[in-house]
Amino acid sequence: MSNLKSSPEGGALIMEGRTFAKEGRARIKAEATEFKSTYGLKPGLAVLLVGDDPASIEYTRVLVKNAHDLGCSGRQIVLPANTSRGQLAEEIHRLNEDHQIHGILPQWPLPPHLSLEDVADPLDPRKDVDGYHPLSLGRLMSNLDTFVPATPQGAMRLLEHYGFSVKGKTCLQIGWGVTVGRSLSSLLLTAGAALLIIQRPTPPEVIRRLAAEADFIFTAAGVPNLVNGDLLHPNIVAVDFGVNYIGEKMVGDLDFESVSRVARAVTPTPGGTGPTTTVALFDNLLKAAHLQVGNRNCQ
Repeated sequence: MSNLKSSPEGGALIMEGRTFAKEGRARIKAEATEFKSTYGLKPGLAVLLVGDDPASIEYTRVLVKNAHDLGCSGRQIVLPANTSRGQLAEEIHRLNEDHQIHGILPQWPLPPHLSLEDVADPLDPRKDVDGYHPLSLGRLMSNLDTFVPATPQGAMRLLEHYGFSVKGKTCLQIGWGVTVGRSLSSLLLTAGAALLIIQRPTPPEVIRRLAAEADFIFTAAGVPNLVNGDLLHPNIVAVDFGVNYIGEKMVGDLDFESVSRVARAVTPTPGGTGPTTTVALFDNLLKAAHLQVGNRNCQ
């Protein structure tokens, strides 16, 4: 497997998303340039945040910068934390009608008085580039063409890039949240995996017992360093979706240092599933843009 890179300690093979994403970013930029040349406007992404959490505002700013860097247009929309359900729906309907916006990307978490339903139901499914609308989720579960959520989609591409297949393999998934876990489970089952799902809090001894039977482990629990190398066996492939902060340091759900000394392969945090998420998101945006201008033969 020439694409695999060993850790400096000679342990796990490090599946770096940044390296994989370079080709995808170049392709997206070329396709966005062609779209603008053909239709006279750039594929447009609106990133919608409710509340003034500094980390979330910075993340949305980075997404908009990515849009510009990739030849798309990006718009950051930050609504006050006390925005009502009606006001949120009104803003989403306004974006639905904006012909310069082809994709709407809600950000999480929402304030306590708002729910996923308050965001997903008003969304135009044609602009639902991260697959939150009930129609998108239903089509995904039915293995029909739809907008596949970017984070699990990117990770599946990353595994394929590094030569790993989940078909016929046992996969242990920790976390079944809306943003990653539910769509990930559907993708794994569609790909032919035997799937075990657990949620937090699960005692370490249970994780160890289930991981002993697994070929892959996927962590999407949002708990820093939830899984360490002592819980895993040397043949396991570990994919980390966690984005957590200890002070100013970003860490995953995996304790990377200990897991990388044990596992067969592992994604780092940062630099693992994050860059592949960006590529998948903007692929979805390009798909949405083509659909909205009538080019329904796009892939």
